[in-house]
Amino acid sequence: KDKKIVAFVGTSKNGTSFLVNNLAEMISKKGINTAILDLTKNKNAYYIYTENEEELRKKAFASFENLRRGNAEGLQINKNLTVYTALPDSLNESIEDYKKILETLVKNYSLVIMDCDFETNLGYFKEAQELYLVQSMDILTIQPLTVFLRNLKAKNILEQDKIRIVLNKMLKVRSITEKTIIGGISFYNDPAMSFMTELFNKDTVKYCTIPFEDQTYSKYLEGLVNCKISLNGYSKNLLTALTKLSNIVYPLIENNNNNNANYNNYYGSNNS
Repeated sequence: KDKKIVAFVGTSKNGTSFLVNNLAEMISKKGINTAILDLTKNKNAYYIYTENEEELRKKAFASFENLRRGNAEGLQINKNLTVYTALPDSLNESIEDYKKILETLVKNYSLVIMDCDFETNLGYFKEAQELYLVQSMDILTIQPLTVFLRNLKAKNILEQDKIRIVLNKMLKVRSITEKTIIGGISFYNDPAMSFMTELFNKDTVKYCTIPFEDQTYSKYLEGLVNCKISLNGYSKNLLTALTKLSNIVYPLIENNNNNNANYNNYYGSNNS
């Protein structure tokens, strides 16, 4: 009951890795044994967490094969956080063996956060207990996401109960509302506008918002340069939003009395 696998996915530049890295940092600092599984083609975690050290690069390169063999040997970031990644753009047959990899991870960690893209093996999405769709206010990036979701639906992998939407980098814009963005994600529109396919119920899907702040992103970019992800320096407003999201991704027992309040305040539905 204390084990959980979640997947985060979104179009490039919408902040998927930002959310994954910071949530993992926050949740692991609460004492939850957490693993990041970098399943993206670009393998951003490889650049961030190997710290330009040869030994760490070797460990990262072998981490998926180790998982496949039942050995949880990744990059140890802190006492409760381990990262599994690989050489960017490399052919890695081990990564395709999702059942063995996830079996090893679930045996060794309480929470597995998968950083995914549209080329990630669909088996990982099938096994995830929750699928977090990350979308910014850049509406031009919605179309690639809906194409991907249509593919999941065609293979019977897209389940309404699993879907969560994270509206990232949110700003107040008069002509773009939360409902506008969610409505855009909920349907696949053929480029010729000849047909539409409903992907999920836009009125009942659960969603949350993360604010955009210059201070936050400059701090995060600085962390990338220094190969060090840290929550220090983030605004109180952003930390509050991340904390509420972390309580949804992995609710803690001591927060049970407040979970319903957090859920109602932070998650919404498009008809509320």
